[in-house]
Amino acid sequence: MRVLRVACRVLLGLGMTIAIPAQEAKPPAFEVASVKLAALETVRFEGRRIQTTPDTLTTHALTLRACILFAYGLTTQVSGPAWLDEVRLDIAAKSARPADDKQLYLMLRTLLEQRMGLRTHVEKREMAVYALTVAKGGPKFPESTTDGPEATRQDKSIMIIERATPGELCAELSAKGSDRPVIDATGLRGRYDIRFDMARARIAAQMSPNDPLGGMMAAIEDQLGLKLVPRKADVDVLVIDHMERTPAEN
Repeated sequence: MRVLRVACRVLLGLGMTIAIPAQEAKPPAFEVASVKLAALETVRFEGRRIQTTPDTLTTHALTLRACILFAYGLTTQVSGPAWLDEVRLDIAAKSARPADDKQLYLMLRTLLEQRMGLRTHVEKREMAVYALTVAKGGPKFPESTTDGPEATRQDKSIMIIERATPGELCAELSAKGSDRPVIDATGLRGRYDIRFDMARARIAAQMSPNDPLGGMMAAIEDQLGLKLVPRKADVDVLVIDHMERTPAEN
């Protein structure tokens, strides 16, 4: 290192400029983490399968596909081997300093690369989607007045989503069993507090036995003032190039 500093001073004295290569920023990573195949007791776990605090991330028998979706964004379309839905992980990870969910999920991405050998690329594919649009009369939910990340919870049959962007709402709708991706076409730009009565939605679906999805769509329009419109669109697909079925040793 001393020789390098001397050489730099000599070259600068000769009027020469020195190009110093920029160091690539390291991807965010947990300070410590344990990654294991799920134990039987966690497969039976009945609570939320991924949990976070300001400095920890924990999973309980979360599938590899779900791990990838949290790591890359819940609206991501994933193309990979069928066993992504079979392999489940118990993860206990801690960051060196407080971090929000977005940062923790980026750390999860790094963890999957390190422990599961995850390698990916993104490509565009045309596919059938539902475009989430604003129905006649406008949205039936207020803009959020509180700060913080998106948060989802359930109060009996009521799904409550706080501080959600339209994209995050699309992710929730996709996660609720939609038969195709849901993309944002609302034109809304804020964060919103949303309440959706799942019991009412189920009743609407049951009243249309030949078209339960149509009943669910009607409930979304009735409760939220939004419509799901079927169409085709080019969608970014995360393609799994390589991934191990078992994690590297902790």
